[in-house]
Amino acid sequence: MPIDPQALRALMRADAPNLVIGLLVAGAGLLTLALGARLRRRVAPLVWLGVFALVYGVRLLARTPTFRFYFDAPGIAWAYVAAALTYLVPVPLILFARALLPARRRLLGWCAAGVAAFALVGVATDAALHRPDALRTPNNAIAIVFFVVLLFWVFRPRTAPSADLRLVRLGAVLVSAAAVLDNLRGMGLLSGVGLSPWPGHDLEPFGFTANLACLATVAVRRLLGEARRLAVIDRELGIARQIQSSILPQALPQGAGLAMVARYRPMTAVAGDFYDFIQRESGRVGVLVADVSGHGVPAALIASMVMVALGAQRARAERPAEVLAGMNEALCGRLAGQYVTAAYLFIDTVARRVRYAAAGHPPLLRLARPEGATSSIEENGLVLGIMEGVPYTDVELPLCDGDRFLLYTDGLLEAANVRDELFGAERLTAALAETGRLDPETAAQRLLDRTDAWSGGPPSDDCTMVLVDWAG
Repeated sequence: MPIDPQALRALMRADAPNLVIGLLVAGAGLLTLALGARLRRRVAPLVWLGVFALVYGVRLLARTPTFRFYFDAPGIAWAYVAAALTYLVPVPLILFARALLPARRRLLGWCAAGVAAFALVGVATDAALHRPDALRTPNNAIAIVFFVVLLFWVFRPRTAPSADLRLVRLGAVLVSAAAVLDNLRGMGLLSGVGLSPWPGHDLEPFGFTANLACLATVAVRRLLGEARRLAVIDRELGIARQIQSSILPQALPQGAGLAMVARYRPMTAVAGDFYDFIQRESGRVGVLVADVSGHGVPAALIASMVMVALGAQRARAERPAEVLAGMNEALCGRLAGQYVTAAYLFIDTVARRVRYAAAGHPPLLRLARPEGATSSIEENGLVLGIMEGVPYTDVELPLCDGDRFLLYTDGLLEAANVRDELFGAERLTAALAETGRLDPETAAQRLLDRTDAWSGGPPSDDCTMVLVDWAG
């Protein structure tokens, strides 16, 4: 049967509001879901908002004759689809509210479960009675209760409502008024009332669109504010990075047969790892490597305190146990619940001796070059900053020609591969043993390359090492 062009144009004009709103809302839902998928873990509100917009948009399209015209399906099938989506559409909206309101998580979870159960009953009833929208009246009643509760929650007393809250309230009033009027009409309580700006159409899509515009305005405002805030944070982090770089040694002690290389890789812009030196007369130097618990700015601030604490120990630099004890006294009560692990090595090339002490830190590694054995030296006490009056002990060892020492933080050990297997002490020891014939710079880079190859990705922790060679 040929299609009357005039009738088709009239149909398209009549369906234009629902068709345009349905396509826009469904498209917005898909875009929101795509954005949520990219953000991964912080997506619960976005996911449920996207699902709600998608279901609402598809429901509107399923009720639009022009949209159905392009699909080879009987009209009764579309009626069943529209009815099922009508029963279901409140569920993602309730779950969206549940994701935003942790304090009401349990209550809203039960509400979502109840509405989902009603949707299943509605779909089953439609199928059993061979009549789509068989539970229209109770569904209308549920929708009215939902929007009344929404208004009650949005307008609950607050101190000095913000501009964003006023927009949210406006949108809630518009969508709630439209939805309540439409549902009252659906229950036969307002028959003959025609308030829609587009004759023959429900008010709800227009109210929903107005609400979406209000929420979008709020979202854009917040995104712009967040962008400005992040710009300020980035600028401050850049300054913090420069400051932290300035407190690290600008030159490494060399001479008297000593050669040192340091590698410092923060996981974020700033880190809690720290290294420094106490240099005495030529050939006698103390080396400290420390690791503050946590990451980022708080750990970096404590790292600057570690620098000050170490600087106060110069008079006892030759006695590692006393250096750590003095640092512990200086840090106790000032770390806000955090702590510091540290390792301190004093090298005396004149007496050909080394002394070593640590505070909860990974062991010192020693390689007898060029092809000697690798040994682990551990002389640990309690981590710094937890308890005053903690005693520390140090160990004294002979300094042999060709000795190579490695002090490091646990970022090297805790590099994990795709199976969550750590690089670990054994692999680090074996990697150090393979560097016996390499110069210090190449050896340090080789160790980092090994851990990077093992993890196959960006570091999951701050990583610092100091490699010390003595030629004898």
